[in-house]
Amino acid sequence: MGKIACFFCLLVSLKINAQNDTTRVLFIGNSFTYVNNMPDLVQGLADAAHLPFKFVMYAPGGISVGDTAQGTSAHMNNPIVFNLIRSDNWDFVCLQDNQGRFIYGNCHFPDTNVSKVVRGHLKIRDSVEMNHPCAHMLWFAGWGPKNGYPGYASTGSGLIDNIYDDYMCMNNTANEIISPIGKAWERELTILPLVDLWGSDLTHPSLEGAYLTASVIFTSIFRINTEKVQFYGGIDTVTATTLRRIAYQTVMDSIVTTNLSHFLPDITVNSGSLSASTGYINYRWYQNDTLIDSSGVNTVSVATNGCYYVIATDSNGCSSRSVEKCTFPENIGSLTLFDTINIFPIPADNLINIDMKRKVSGKIQLTDETGRIINEFEIPSNHFQIPIQEIPVGVYFITIRTSEGNFHQKITKL
Repeated sequence: MGKIACFFCLLVSLKINAQNDTTRVLFIGNSFTYVNNMPDLVQGLADAAHLPFKFVMYAPGGISVGDTAQGTSAHMNNPIVFNLIRSDNWDFVCLQDNQGRFIYGNCHFPDTNVSKVVRGHLKIRDSVEMNHPCAHMLWFAGWGPKNGYPGYASTGSGLIDNIYDDYMCMNNTANEIISPIGKAWERELTILPLVDLWGSDLTHPSLEGAYLTASVIFTSIFRINTEKVQFYGGIDTVTATTLRRIAYQTVMDSIVTTNLSHFLPDITVNSGSLSASTGYINYRWYQNDTLIDSSGVNTVSVATNGCYYVIATDSNGCSSRSVEKCTFPENIGSLTLFDTINIFPIPADNLINIDMKRKVSGKIQLTDETGRIINEFEIPSNHFQIPIQEIPVGVYFITIRTSEGNFHQKITKL
């Protein structure tokens, strides 16, 4: 798996952006990373979001992290890999192994005489952190063949479950960040069943598969609502937008299980303010990507609607960007249409009822505190309901968008 004969040659691809605050990512993998130049798709997303970004890709075909038969070509033994690690102060190193080493599931790996999977990942992690203490690993938890693998799973989705389980098991020791690529592929199979993420060989990614993979990695790194980033990578607009939405929702839904939350400052929404978790020595606050407070404190006032995040710096000088929190002052709609709008009950545990003065055309969205869209549909009538029984307890926002204006309302799910 992950093997195309013509890719046995070494490949190093470099993109540099000289701006300050550039995010630096080293991609180490094989043809699963190389096909359709997946890192370049991450670059396209970063460029579209105006986020300075640099990457290097080392992806010789068929190479694994710790396969003993590959000798010094295996990533854990390869001087080229360690020279690349020392070549820059990487913020992230995305390590993609032969996914066949993770298809066993249930915390099982190949015999260490065949492939030193965990040991290899830890060796590369230690080198990365020694070179740059602020760096983080991104484990490439991906996919296997579309039709499964005999003895382990009869479908690609089944392999994805095994792969993800083994990455979670390895991360109990490795304690880094899992990029839930395969889980996003599973979600896509339900939402866009006619869009094939596998290429013609039923193993490597199609362009759409590489694009979804890039979107998951981008979201794992920058934690913004990827759906808003208008880069399509040669894919039709509707499909690309849906794939970005799937990527964002998958990363946000698994932020704890992937260990991403362990490395991020958390934001709490209060009445009229936002507070970041303590333990950092400096905080910079942003609203809609614009710096609004550089005083260094962990609390900022919220006077207008928008999406907020904080970049917090710890005592070691390492900075981390939070997940965005999108918040709105209650009832900022000024339309006559909404003068008598009634949203009830608040709080609620099952259904939210919406009564409007008259029927209008437009959309209604239910979003969480990060801005992630939970539900979205056309306004069906001036009296309708939104089911919320399946969503977790917490604070959410209802947004009604029409040609006459917008209306926002905060709600609480019990």
